[in-house]
Amino acid sequence: MLDRLLEILKAGGTHRVSDLARALDTTPELVEMMLEALSRAGYVKPVATCAETCSACSLADSCIPTQPGKAWTVNP
Repeated sequence: MLDRLLEILKAGGTHRVSDLARALDTTPELVEMMLEALSRAGYVKPVATCAETCSACSLADSCIPTQPGKAWTVNP
């Protein structure tokens, strides 16, 4: 399931944890744990926590502003 999550993330775009959970047929809590595991393994990294202003954010073009929380990026 970690491989599938990583495939989805590598495909690009912005995804809500709830949408990832549906795509993987699991819970949002498990997706959060998988993201943390992928981060510890060096595959993804947290980018930012949503702030009130988007103008300085590198993810502003692909953000889901109604979904505050951590943003992750895939390591090259």
